[in-house]
Amino acid sequence: MNSILSLLRAGLRRLTELCMVSLALLTLADVLGRYIFNVSVMGAVELTEILMVGVIFCGIVFATMAREHIVVDLVPIPGGEKGARVVHVASHLLAAGISALLSMVSWTQAESAAEYLDQTTLLGLPLAPVVYFMSIMLFVNTIVELAQLRRDLNADTAHLDQEAQND
Repeated sequence: MNSILSLLRAGLRRLTELCMVSLALLTLADVLGRYIFNVSVMGAVELTEILMVGVIFCGIVFATMAREHIVVDLVPIPGGEKGARVVHVASHLLAAGISALLSMVSWTQAESAAEYLDQTTLLGLPLAPVVYFMSIMLFVNTIVELAQLRRDLNADTAHLDQEAQND
């Protein structure tokens, strides 16, 4: 399982790097074109939006893999370690469920975009592949969340004690 996650992490990292470099170069070309040659890059806004989808949705998976989502405890958790474990499992299941639901909804939207041949306004790029990518990344996020839950259930609970002490 670790080799699959390592491969996934490496592939997502390269895709994110490609999107970030493309964003930087596109912005550079657009700014230089506007201020030096008085001509902007046609469709720069549309391309920026599409590249941002790549960065954001890969970033969601990265944040889940690294457990870097923001966590806020609104109420004290009763039951000590056992209560913390229940809340921990419930939060993993809730996050995976929401991610799976968003994945299914966005897949439906992608099918609709493909059926109606939705395109960007200026360049006429098809939108369906972008929405399919969003859906796939949300599904990958669901898998990663469930893999972390499985790993946490099989591991000892020392990190839960540490989290409880930090609160």
